[in-house]
Amino acid sequence: MDNLNTAKATPADKTDHHLAFLASSWNSTELRDLRVRIGQRFENDTRGRVWVAERDAKHLNPDHGIDQLEIIDACLDAIEASKLFILVDTGEYGSHLHVRGAPSESSFLELELFQAVLLSKPIHYVKVTKSSTPSPLLQLLSSLKSDVELIETSSLATAETEILRRLDLDWSDRDKRTSLRSTAALTDALVEARHNDWSNRALFVEPQFLRDTVCGTTKAHPELDVAEHYLILADQQSQTNRVLSRTWIAMRALMINHFSETTDPKTVALWDRAFKTWSRAAAWRGLHAHLWLGNVAALGSLAGMRLRTGAALFDPSLPDIGDLFDNLASVYYSISKRVSTRHRSAMLSRSSAYVEAGLADRDSKYRGSLLPIRGSINHRNHKFRASVRDFTEALNLAIRHDAGPGQIGFLLTELGFAELFLFKFGPARRRIEEGLSLMTENTSSPGFRVRALRKHVRASLACFDIGGAKVSARLALQIAEKHRLYDQIDPLLRRMAK
Repeated sequence: MDNLNTAKATPADKTDHHLAFLASSWNSTELRDLRVRIGQRFENDTRGRVWVAERDAKHLNPDHGIDQLEIIDACLDAIEASKLFILVDTGEYGSHLHVRGAPSESSFLELELFQAVLLSKPIHYVKVTKSSTPSPLLQLLSSLKSDVELIETSSLATAETEILRRLDLDWSDRDKRTSLRSTAALTDALVEARHNDWSNRALFVEPQFLRDTVCGTTKAHPELDVAEHYLILADQQSQTNRVLSRTWIAMRALMINHFSETTDPKTVALWDRAFKTWSRAAAWRGLHAHLWLGNVAALGSLAGMRLRTGAALFDPSLPDIGDLFDNLASVYYSISKRVSTRHRSAMLSRSSAYVEAGLADRDSKYRGSLLPIRGSINHRNHKFRASVRDFTEALNLAIRHDAGPGQIGFLLTELGFAELFLFKFGPARRRIEEGLSLMTENTSSPGFRVRALRKHVRASLACFDIGGAKVSARLALQIAEKHRLYDQIDPLLRRMAK
């Protein structure tokens, strides 16, 4: 059953991988029997099980009154914990999520497929139909991902044979290749395809979300109340899977009034919120490599929409709109740490170009959002004294303008880390600890707390305090895994957390 595919899983636990996630509708006895047989066939397979809801997730049966989002969350977690994603398409779009008794644009199958694409899972798409016309699900997939194994059959019996043949393969070599596929290599594709302007004169010319196309089936009119409902739910979440799934449902409700064309103020405002929410979650999750789904594309479409509608890219009188100079500078700084050496300087330069463009006509009291990025860029370029000056200025501005404890704490940890490279090991560590004391669950997001704890790990190691480093590493890893903040998990953190 498409909305009942799996029980909850813990993808952070690397020993809990399943061999495959089997997605399909549940529209016939023949299809239900196929699902059960495949599940039973691999029940004791040493490579992991094939998750089938009828056997593995009986407690998530919607007939028992389970909330639809609870079922979706469990499905998406299990897809993350699976090596492969197999979808059997018999022509149905799947059971739709309901809001206030009415079906929304999004279905369970759509969300499951989207999760597999987002996480770069190997996808085996089994099309069971005699029609040559692509189904709506296949059209959706084609707009998101090109490297999919499409298996076309005319019967479920043949489909079952093809699925079993692929599952019976030795996936050990494929697993090794997947594990060796570096984020840097993936991100290089984004670098190559972004645009040819390496002079950085054309700022805000970026990849567009979903290739700037309408994605998925759409109704005649946008469902603004549905979109707003799910954006509110996304704001209530801190775990990145949850944020992205709810934001995607909101985007689908808005899709008929596309972000590249709409001028309706309320729709534009909802798209604006959706892109900002998506970008934040994608950044912490580490989705820098996705050209059409990552935070670069979300910010690129947000910038394009604002430029088209005459909205500000930054306006200090409207703090809720954010700072797109800061956002894009941060994204390219993050990418610079993941690309291969030949592209690293170009990405830092693009980050710096956004910083300097944002600072050019900005009153000194509003420089605070961009100075930390410039400090980080200087640090990456081994200009450690300049980095300290930038963080010091940002901290002084924050104190002068009564910034909250979370922001002041963040800047203290950044300044302390910069001072570490001036060989002020003890003072640097104490400054980081002072900042961490201000960054509580109530004042700082989980991502910024993990980032600060990682800095404390390194400062503790510089002070030869292995025990202190291990304590901070374990707490950082615990928070990062709980909230799926994979962008913040590096080999040193894992090693010290043991």
